[in-house]
Amino acid sequence: MNVIEKIQEPEDVDAGLAPPLVSWPFFQLEFEKCIKCLQCVRICDEVQHRKVYKVDESGYPVLVSGTNDFRDTQCNNCGQCVGVCPTGALKDLSDTGVLPKNLRQKTTTTCGYCGVGCAIELETEMGRVVAVNPSSVSDANIGNLCVKGRFGMDFIHHKDRLTTPLMRRGGKDSPLEPATWEEAIAFTAKRLNEVKAKHGAHSLAGLTSARATNEDNFVFQKMIRCAFGTNNIDHCARLCHMASAVALKKAVGSSAPSASSPDVRMATAFIICGSNTTVTHPVISSQVFKAKYESGAKVVVIDPRRIEMVDHADVWLRPKNGTNVAVLNGIARIIWKAGLANDDFIAARTDNWDTYIKSLEKYTPEYVEKVSGVPADRLEEAALYYGKAERGMLLWGMGITQHLTGVDGALAMANLSLISGHVGKPGTGFIPLRGQSNVQGCSDMQGQHNNLPGYFDIKDPKDRAMFEKAWGVPMPEDDFLTVVEMEEGACHGDIKAMFIMGENPMGSSPDIDEVRQGFQNLEFFVVQDLFLSETAELADVVFPAASFAEKDGTFTNTERRVQLVRKAVEPPGEARADWEIICDVSTAMGYPMSYNNASEIMDEIASIVPSYGGIRHDRLDGSGLQWPCLDTDHPGTRFLYEESFPTDNGKGLFHVVEQNDVGVDVPDDLFPLNLNSGRLLEHYHTGTMSRRSRGLHHMRPEGEVEVNPEDARRYNLEDGCMGRIVTKRGSIEVKVFVTDKTPEGAIFYPFHFAEAPANRLISGTFDKASQTPAYKRTAARIERIDA
Repeated sequence: MNVIEKIQEPEDVDAGLAPPLVSWPFFQLEFEKCIKCLQCVRICDEVQHRKVYKVDESGYPVLVSGTNDFRDTQCNNCGQCVGVCPTGALKDLSDTGVLPKNLRQKTTTTCGYCGVGCAIELETEMGRVVAVNPSSVSDANIGNLCVKGRFGMDFIHHKDRLTTPLMRRGGKDSPLEPATWEEAIAFTAKRLNEVKAKHGAHSLAGLTSARATNEDNFVFQKMIRCAFGTNNIDHCARLCHMASAVALKKAVGSSAPSASSPDVRMATAFIICGSNTTVTHPVISSQVFKAKYESGAKVVVIDPRRIEMVDHADVWLRPKNGTNVAVLNGIARIIWKAGLANDDFIAARTDNWDTYIKSLEKYTPEYVEKVSGVPADRLEEAALYYGKAERGMLLWGMGITQHLTGVDGALAMANLSLISGHVGKPGTGFIPLRGQSNVQGCSDMQGQHNNLPGYFDIKDPKDRAMFEKAWGVPMPEDDFLTVVEMEEGACHGDIKAMFIMGENPMGSSPDIDEVRQGFQNLEFFVVQDLFLSETAELADVVFPAASFAEKDGTFTNTERRVQLVRKAVEPPGEARADWEIICDVSTAMGYPMSYNNASEIMDEIASIVPSYGGIRHDRLDGSGLQWPCLDTDHPGTRFLYEESFPTDNGKGLFHVVEQNDVGVDVPDDLFPLNLNSGRLLEHYHTGTMSRRSRGLHHMRPEGEVEVNPEDARRYNLEDGCMGRIVTKRGSIEVKVFVTDKTPEGAIFYPFHFAEAPANRLISGTFDKASQTPAYKRTAARIERIDA
C-alpha cells in the first residue's frame, strides 16, 4: 500500500543556535522561544506519566535521554506538550497553515478515530484543515488527545480521496470508470432491484459503518429493511464487541456500558483485562492514570503480553492465551471466600447466586495457576484489590471477546461486577472499550440480534408494527445474517448482491482469501467509502463519501455519549455525505427517503428510539448527552443501573461459565506458536485513514511480527530479519521484531497492513453465541527468510 511519499528528516539547524528537541515529523521544541514555564514537563509527568522531560541546570526542559530526539524517550507523540506551550516554542510541524492561529476558522467537532469520542478543534484555511487542537468542552477527553487525534488528520485531503462515482460499464471484467451521480445511482438501483426480483429480498445484504454518523447508519438500515426488504445487515461490532453485547444482555438486560469517563477518574480499583489501553484508547489510559496517581487507585492488568499498562499496574497477571475464564472465575472465588462478596446487593439485585458459587468451587488459586500459569499469590492479591475497593471499575477489550469463548469471558467480567456490587454508583461499573468512533451508535441505530433501532425485537409483532406505522412498509421477519455469514453466503451463492458503507472487510474480516472469493462471486457489489480500499477495488459501483470533517451529524462514544460532528470543510470533488447517497439510492429503488439535513434525521431517530428521545442537535453543545435521554428536559444518564437492571424482574443474573478449549486452533508440531493479532498506537482499523497520514505512516510504515527472544533463538530469527508467518489459511512475509513483550510460544502481528494482511492467516471459526471470530488464537509457525 504505497500511499505516502517519503518524509525527509529535518536538516541541521543554523550554527550558533541551540539545536531544537525534535519529535519528527510531529513537533519540535525551539529554545529561543522557551520561557521556562515548564508546562510541557508538567503535563508529560502529571497527565501522561511518561519519562520524557527533565529540567536542566539552567531551568530549560530537556530530554531524559540526554539527546535531542524524542524517540530516545518514552514519548508517544501525543503532543500534549505542544497544546500547553504558551509561546509556540513547541512547534507543531504538521501545521500547514499560513495565517496566525487567531485568524483561522475553528470548528469544534468529535474525533473520527477510536471510540473515546474526544472533542477536537479543526483549524481551517482556504477550505483545508491545517491544524488540530484539543478541545476541553467534552467530559470524554477533558482536553487530552493522542497522536492520531492531533497529528493524524491529513488523510482528509489526501490525493487518494474518491471525488466522483465509479462504475464498471462493461461488466465484471471491465475497469472502474468515472460516472455521473445520476448514472451511478440509476444503475445501482436498477441492478439491486433486478437481483431482488430474480432471487428474492434475502439474497441482498448490507454492511453499515462504525465510522459513519448515527444519522448515516439510521438511514442505511432503513434502506436495507424498507427498500431491500431484508434484515441482512451487520457491522464491525460483530468482529469486536458483539461478544460483550451478548454477554451483558444476558447478565444485566442491556448491552450498554454502565459507566462514564468521570467514573473512570473516580474509581479506586481497576481490573483491565484484554485491553492494551495506552495503545488502543490512550485518552482512557490517562484517566486511569489520574485515578491512580492522584487518588491512589489500584490497577490490576490481565494480559499475556507485557503491554505498557503493566508498568503502571499494582499487579500484573500474565495468563496463557485463552484462559481468561479460569482467571476471572478464580478472582470471583477468592472474593467470595474472603467474605468480600456484597451480600446485600446480591440478595436484593441478583439471581442464580447459589448455582454460580457452586460452580466456582474448583477454581482454587492452585487450580487456576495450573490452567493459566498465573501464580496463586498474585491472583489473590488482584482479587483482594478489587474486592476491597470502595469503587471498582472493569475495563476490557478484544483480549476478552475475540475468542471462541468470548461471550463466556465477558460474562465472567459481568459476574465480577455483580459479586462485588461495583455497579450503579459513581466511580463504579464496566466499560467494554469500543474501537471505532461510532461503534456504539452504529449498534444503537441498526440494532443487533435481530433488533430494530433502539434494540426493539424484530420478532415481536408489536415492535414491528410500530416501525411499520412509522415507515409505511412491512418489516421483514427473516433471521439476519452476520458479516461472516454474508461473506460465506456470497461464496456459496446464497447472497447475490451487497452494499457496503464505510467498511473494508478485505482487511478486517477473517480468512480474507475466502472473503475475496465471495465478493468476486456476487452478481452486483456496491461500496461507499473515502478511498478505493481493497474492498472497493472489487466493487461494480463505488460511491465517494464525505469524511467526518465534511458533514454534520453525531457519534455515540464508548460511554453512550452522543456528541456533534460538525462540518469544517467541503468534501472533495463530488463526494457527498453518506446519508444523502443512501437516500438517493433508496428513492431510486422505489422507497423514497428525503431529509433536508442531518438534524431532521436525528429528530426521526428520537421519535422511535426511546433512549434517544431527548437527543436533538441543538442540545448537544459542549459535552453532549448520554443516553438514555428520554425527553428534551432530560439531562442524560451518566451511569446506569442505580436502582435496577432492565431485565424482566429488575435483577442481574449470575452465569456459570467454564474454562473451555473445545474447537480452539491449538498449536502442534507443525504450527507450534499461537498467533495473536491486534492494533498499534499509530494506526487504525485497516489503515485506510491512518496510513494516509504522513506522520503516522512515517512512524509505522510496515508491519512487524513480535517474537519472544527464546523463540527467536529457537527458530533462528534475529531482530530486523524477514520472516514468513504460516498458518493453515495462508502465509505472509514480514519483518521480525524480537521483544519480551510477547510471551514465549506466541507471536503478535497487527492487522493494519494490506500488503501483508494478518487476516489472511486467521480462520473464520467464531464464538457460537456472538459469532465473533477468534482472532486471538491461531496456530502458526514462523520461518526465517534469507535475502
